[in-house]
Amino acid sequence: MLQHANRSLAELEDCSMNAIDYTLLAIDSATSPLKPVQLQKSLFLLGAKLPQGILPDESKYIFKPYDYGPFCADIYSDAERLEREGFVEISRPPKSRYKEYAITRAGHQRAQMLKTAGQEGVIAYLQALVEYTQRLEFNQLVSSVYHEFPDMKVNSIFKDDR
Repeated sequence: MLQHANRSLAELEDCSMNAIDYTLLAIDSATSPLKPVQLQKSLFLLGAKLPQGILPDESKYIFKPYDYGPFCADIYSDAERLEREGFVEISRPPKSRYKEYAITRAGHQRAQMLKTAGQEGVIAYLQALVEYTQRLEFNQLVSSVYHEFPDMKVNSIFKDDR
């Protein structure tokens, strides 16, 4: 699905960031505000595709199969916390049912600090995942996750044409 950015995943070591830090980094990596599916799938793929032991448990979200594949409500709670702290702006564009997540100036500054303290390879990989999710339309993104992780399809209301 993706080529690894900068260095191989095998070279990565444990990192000490929490899951909320990766939410902030994902939002900061976006070229435009992230849609919920892009945020969810970027963070799911980060934990699911990295080899076991790269991210400690406190750095990962726990996903369950839901209407459109892997889902974790904690991501939205963390994004709302980041908004309260002034790091993220959550908006709902006109005529849209879904919120969008954008970085603020303070959030970008915080993300830069996390990048210098964090693990370069994992952060680069997350950036690549965010870029990947933003290139795909909703149906393409959900289908690609189902193709690679069919166990996340069990509760789906999405009709995958693959």
